[in-house]
Amino acid sequence: MKKRDISDPTSWWYQAAIHGIGFKTYTENPLGHNNMHEWSEDSIWKKAKGIPQNTIQAEALADEMKDKHFWQQCQHGSWYFLPWHRMYLYFFERIVSKTIQDLGGPDDWTLPYWNYFNAFNPKLTPKLKEKALFIPQEFGFFCNDTHQTQPNPDFPGLWIEERQSYKLNPRTPDHPGDLWDTSSMQSTGFVGEGPDGFGGEITDFSHNGRYFGALENNPHNTVHDEIGGTMGDPNTAALDPIFWLHHANIDRLWQSWIENGNTDTTDKKWLNQVFYFHNEHGEKVSLSPSDVLNTQQLDYTYSENYSGLNQTEPVIHKSYLRGTFVLDTIAASIKPLSLNSTPISTSLDFISSEKTKVVLTHIGTESSPAPTAVYVSLENITGAGNIAPVHIFIKLPNSKERFFVGSLGLFGLTQASSPSTHSAGQGLNVQLNATEIVHQLRAHPQWKLEDIHIEVEPSRALGAANATIGRISIKAEV
Repeated sequence: MKKRDISDPTSWWYQAAIHGIGFKTYTENPLGHNNMHEWSEDSIWKKAKGIPQNTIQAEALADEMKDKHFWQQCQHGSWYFLPWHRMYLYFFERIVSKTIQDLGGPDDWTLPYWNYFNAFNPKLTPKLKEKALFIPQEFGFFCNDTHQTQPNPDFPGLWIEERQSYKLNPRTPDHPGDLWDTSSMQSTGFVGEGPDGFGGEITDFSHNGRYFGALENNPHNTVHDEIGGTMGDPNTAALDPIFWLHHANIDRLWQSWIENGNTDTTDKKWLNQVFYFHNEHGEKVSLSPSDVLNTQQLDYTYSENYSGLNQTEPVIHKSYLRGTFVLDTIAASIKPLSLNSTPISTSLDFISSEKTKVVLTHIGTESSPAPTAVYVSLENITGAGNIAPVHIFIKLPNSKERFFVGSLGLFGLTQASSPSTHSAGQGLNVQLNATEIVHQLRAHPQWKLEDIHIEVEPSRALGAANATIGRISIKAEV
């Protein structure tokens, strides 16, 4: 497929460009292996067979194909995120399968998935849990002795030099991590922003959306950003072969969420939206979400369902999802917060209102009823470059203690910060559910809601990347 011209819909290059393509010339040189060279979107895409080597001409081609609804079509920050990527995987699998058969291979090849959630499976041994966190060995190795990566000699085509990390960082009870199985799978509604909505918020066509649904933020975004390199940029992500196994797992999790008793939206706008692709014969085809509600509609199933072995009660209250109340902003930062490679914190100003007084009375004391919902909201996050997942903590006054709220992935940060036909350039917005941690902290002897700080810490050094959080706020309902 890599030998085919980028104009061929069945080529590796064309398929990757469906997700995203760009020709930014600023240099990416993430901290990592000794053999990781400087690269840019421009340098990566100029490797494609048939791509114009003149950047202006290459950009013109990309714009032309975008206008035809073929390239730069991935849906992010949108309720179309899950169905669009299912369609994308479906046609990619058929194209690869036909290519294998044309080369004399078997006729039963199927796209595998990377089950990193096995890291949380209590039925597995510690060794198998640890193994689940590593990119499958067919895709290459990271050598601890030389700090270099190398391809698996049996599968050299699955290695890409610009891959930064080969292991994911899981969350454990005593360790803040980027990967967390229950952060999204406990959501009980499909439509909504952040923890409210498993599938994302209502949008039109959304190539570079601002508001992520629960599954898109974690594990989708955090895995993209943790692996880094080309995987950390929507315009190059699908050039890394591990992209397809990651998204197959995301697709599996959607199917598992449905099989575990949840339901998709029945909104006709969502069901009937049309997206265009090419099949294994290079023919133009189209599908709508109504065509892909269940994998069996596309004649495939997954070998293993995710049953949520660690789940107890849903973290999102159904009364909230039904819209019986709304969250109120009770406090917010007053200055933007620029990230650096060390922890940085900000205080919050509490909004003077009768509603805030009521909320403070309830949340601020251990003897009061437990809060119904408390969210930490990070708004207008702008910047450029690939940034590893960012850890968010609540820090108590006059104390060095900090308590982990969650991780956010800034996948698509550069695109969301750049004004275009797809984006106003206002950056990303992410919400994290802090209900349980606030409930626990109310028993802490130094707990005083009015004096808490929010601390932000990237999980890896930023390198040449940068990001600024426009506002951090606390939203609550009692």
